[in-house]
Amino acid sequence: MAGAPTIWVNSDMSEQIADFNGEYVLITTQDMKKIILGKTIEEAREKLKEIGRYDIAAQLR
Repeated sequence: MAGAPTIWVNSDMSEQIADFNGEYVLITTQDMKKIILGKTIEEAREKLKEIGRYDIAAQLR
């Protein structure tokens, strides 16, 4: 997402979380799939847990 500040990226850069228009979005860079996570870090952590991405949720502070 051009112009959206990235707040997290994994080690191989295949996934990232960006702040896009006030919402955190998980993006897979290979296919540009986007998952809206929420407006706050806490909402993003909860959504990540709901979709089974505890690995990412643990890294967000």
